[in-house]
Amino acid sequence: MKPKKLSPFPLFIIGILALVLFGIIAWGMHVEIGWIVAFDLTWIERIQSFISEGRTSLIMRITELGNVRLIIVLTILLVIVLFFKRKYAEGLWLGGTILFCAAIATKILKVTFDRDRPDILQLISKTNESFPSGHATATTIFYGLIGLVIVLATSALWKKCIVSFITLAWIIFILVSRVYLGVHFPTDVIGGFLFGMASIFISIAVYLVALDPLRELLGKLKLNDQSETFTRRLKQH
Repeated sequence: MKPKKLSPFPLFIIGILALVLFGIIAWGMHVEIGWIVAFDLTWIERIQSFISEGRTSLIMRITELGNVRLIIVLTILLVIVLFFKRKYAEGLWLGGTILFCAAIATKILKVTFDRDRPDILQLISKTNESFPSGHATATTIFYGLIGLVIVLATSALWKKCIVSFITLAWIIFILVSRVYLGVHFPTDVIGGFLFGMASIFISIAVYLVALDPLRELLGKLKLNDQSETFTRRLKQH
């Protein structure tokens, strides 16, 4: 039975669409279009209307699970585990995606747009660039990739739905927490989410295109790659 890979083309299309939406938000934010400003102020007011001491204390702890530095550490640990399991291609892909998209590209975008943080009510102190949100981007890419891999590895539809719901709910919680704490505008976290989604789908598409040449290269280095993500559940009969 020969494994059949996912087609990269639809993934590229989804990724490009997410990137276009990110571009629209970024352009609107940069030129300060009226509806963008109104949207940000409206949702900051709504989300921060739920502020309480106990809720703030809890959110301040949980939101750090989306911290870029923590995500990088968790990624390194996952890459090490994948290498031990001889899933070298998957390890290189995961590590490269997080390093380039969640860390390097996000920092470049932040410096490029150089948007100031909200000055309405900051519950924690942040002074660096605001758009796009690093927490939102890193959370979307890291937890989104993990959720997607679990969904593809699961055969039961109800399990896929549960994993998808939990993954999306967790990402949304981290996004909202950044607005709640007053360190990001809503368009910062939406931009981070869209850039993260674009990174996920384009990265997977690139991985699928480059998988066979990468395996050949690994073979020349005497590394027997056992990567099976995106192929294991698709079989030709």
